[in-house]
Amino acid sequence: MKKAAIFDIDGTIIKNISSERVFFRFLFKRKIVTSKDLLRLAGIFVSKLFSLKGLYFRKNKYYLKNKEYDKIVSNINECFENAILPHISKTAIEEIQRLRNEGYLIILVSGTLEPIVDCFKKYCNADIGVGTNLCIKDGLITGEIDGIHSYNQGKVKVIEQLAKKYNIDLSSSTAYANQYSDIKFMRLFGNPVAVNATPLLRWYANVNRWKRIEF
Repeated sequence: MKKAAIFDIDGTIIKNISSERVFFRFLFKRKIVTSKDLLRLAGIFVSKLFSLKGLYFRKNKYYLKNKEYDKIVSNINECFENAILPHISKTAIEEIQRLRNEGYLIILVSGTLEPIVDCFKKYCNADIGVGTNLCIKDGLITGEIDGIHSYNQGKVKVIEQLAKKYNIDLSSSTAYANQYSDIKFMRLFGNPVAVNATPLLRWYANVNRWKRIEF
């Protein structure tokens, strides 16, 4: 069986920023996302709030509704180069390289958009990258997501699928993440590592004697 090193992205490989929020601001500055799109986003959130679906606000990609997918992807590449890449931790890249040299399969898993994860995958020379896929119809983004949302409990499902598909031994594998919500997938691994840990994750890591590091 293979051993793998799983890395979260936001708050882990990059610190103190969200890659999708950076991209959102990038699009808004270029008027690709407009105030009308923000009103739609807010309206969808409010309409779903009373059915408890509003609790899953991170799944809501309606700020991209009816945008051309190819155009959005081309802007993602530019945004990554100019606004995200400078925030990637050199220590994280060194850790990824060390693990690769030791024979680990390098996997990035994040709730951010799949094309953003693809940029990280290429830059970090990772073997696999899993993000949130946008639902596309006739070349346009619908605002919904396609498949598993790889955040919180969704990450558990993603990891379980990856372990089965690539014959990964989770007990000899390592997981790197920064939020308390990540403990659900981190507990699947023999070597969980709290990176740039939020206060709750720091507390949980101390109680369970998990390794803690800063990138």
